[in-house]
Amino acid sequence: MAVKLFGRFVKVNIQTQLLALLLLSTTIPVAVGLYGAFSFTRATANNSLAEFQDEADAYAHEAEIFFKGIDEELLFFTHLPELEGIIESRANGGTDDAGRSVDDWKQQLSDVALALIKAKPDMQKFRYIDETGQEIIRVERDGQNRDLLTIISEAELQNQSDRPYFQAGMTLEPDTVWISPINLQQEGGVIVEPYLPIVRHVAAVYDQAGNRKGVIVLNLFADKLTHIVDEYEAAIHGETDESDGAEGQADEQHTSEDHINLDGKEIFVVNTDGYYLANADVSKEWGFDLDHEETLQNDFSEAVADIILSGDEGVFEQGNFLYAYAKADLNPNQEGEHFYVVERLSKGFIYRDANAFLIVAALVMLVALVITLPLGILRGRQLINIMKGLVNIISTTSQQIFSTISEQERIAAQQATSVNETTTTMEELEASSRQSAEQALTAAEAAKSALERAETGTEALGQTLEGMFTLEQKVDAIAQQIVYLSSQAGQIGNISNLVSDFANQTNMLALNSSVEAVRAGEYGKGFAVVANEIRKLADQSQGSADKIKALVEDIQRAINETVMVTEEGTKTVRSSVATAKYTEETFDDIKQGITEVVMNNQQVSLTQKQQVDAIRQVVTAMEMLDQSALESATGLTQTRNGTEQLNQEALSLQSIL
Repeated sequence: MAVKLFGRFVKVNIQTQLLALLLLSTTIPVAVGLYGAFSFTRATANNSLAEFQDEADAYAHEAEIFFKGIDEELLFFTHLPELEGIIESRANGGTDDAGRSVDDWKQQLSDVALALIKAKPDMQKFRYIDETGQEIIRVERDGQNRDLLTIISEAELQNQSDRPYFQAGMTLEPDTVWISPINLQQEGGVIVEPYLPIVRHVAAVYDQAGNRKGVIVLNLFADKLTHIVDEYEAAIHGETDESDGAEGQADEQHTSEDHINLDGKEIFVVNTDGYYLANADVSKEWGFDLDHEETLQNDFSEAVADIILSGDEGVFEQGNFLYAYAKADLNPNQEGEHFYVVERLSKGFIYRDANAFLIVAALVMLVALVITLPLGILRGRQLINIMKGLVNIISTTSQQIFSTISEQERIAAQQATSVNETTTTMEELEASSRQSAEQALTAAEAAKSALERAETGTEALGQTLEGMFTLEQKVDAIAQQIVYLSSQAGQIGNISNLVSDFANQTNMLALNSSVEAVRAGEYGKGFAVVANEIRKLADQSQGSADKIKALVEDIQRAINETVMVTEEGTKTVRSSVATAKYTEETFDDIKQGITEVVMNNQQVSLTQKQQVDAIRQVVTAMEMLDQSALESATGLTQTRNGTEQLNQEALSLQSIL
């Protein structure tokens, strides 16, 4: 069903659709706002009911605290030494074992009670009543002038044996408290005026043997209950009299109807029988003491009275009113001694703010609907007209864009083809550059190897040159030694010539001696023999000298040849040294050239590497450009398709409008 409705809705022209959506967008927030207002109303009411119940509970709790606080003080009095002194002295005939009289103990207990009452503004009377019902001590506060405290004289003390609170107290166990119902104060069976509500707390007194010796009674002012109503009344008057001034203070008493009319709410306190203990209309209070039947049952329906008097706390609705009540126990251990704090609230009052908010919200939403709906229709029509104009513009523009994009797509395809070709060329150039770089690197390595060998040859040539220098020095030394040897050989030749001369002269002398020996005859024969021997020696010396001379000449000739060879060797060495120096210089030039070749090859290799890197970057850029061109072509194709779809949608929208 919903699908069919949606299909029909889509087929309707867009102007009708916008109008329907405008109605929905206006009415839905209004409906939500109204729902929120109703929800707020319910939440406000629930919150008010909770506050209503909490207020009743607070009043009841305040009253309970007021009455419970006195119990501990009462039990404290039952164990006072002064009270024990009175009991002991009375049992001993007027004095205790220490000799103190009963009057002394009475006075001392009276002083303690006086101090207690003075410190407790809500405490009205303190009494000690013996087991016969006779008042032994009574200290009381004046009901009108509460600053006035009095210790009652013995002559004014009364017997209270017929009183219910005395009879109940004489049945109590130790350290237990009995609390009387709340009623008006009476003296001698007559209600005291002005009316003064009283509640009595009673505890039994025991002697050391465990025998009851009377009761302690504390009377408390119970006007705290009426103050609950009075304080509430004062708060109401304080709010209403801000505009009335002194006129609002003239009337201190209001009826229940007047109270309700002030703010729609009233508060009152009733006992277990439904009699009013506190009410805005004071004439209805204390009916059980004043013998009139102004009760909860008479003022309200039986159902309301039964709910309140049979429960502990709660909130309920009856007619045009809401009721909240809370039970306050005077003594949780004493059944039946409690009262109820009751509040009644008009429904119109509790829903007043919420209803006002609901009305204002409804009016605001209605005004908003009346204003926004026509304005929305008007603006919707204007929007439709604007949309029609835009559709026409879009249709025309999309057709132009379609043509332009088709041309751009063709150009992009051509650009992609050119980029592919450029990329291929750059890749080939990259391969060639990489090969050149590798060859340059190989040449650089070979040049480095040649440089290393040239350095080795230079070192070897240096060593050879040093050897040639050494050889030259040694050849010079040999030449000098040969010259020296030639000089010595010459001296030997001179000596040999001298020996030869000596031998010739000796030979001549020997010859002369032989001649002279012959002349001497017989006497000269010995001398002739000697001379002959000397001549022989001279001949031998001459022969040796000739041999030496021949040897010296051979040596001299050999030395001369050696000198010539040495001079040639020296020349050769010097020529070799010059050649070695030239060769060393040549090797240095070769080394320098090879070094330059190595550096140039390294530079060429580095340049080739940079060129390869640059070409690689260009190739990468061309690939990216190729990718971008492809993406651009793809994007243009998609844009063309989108433009075509936009044109179709514009035509569809134009037909819908």
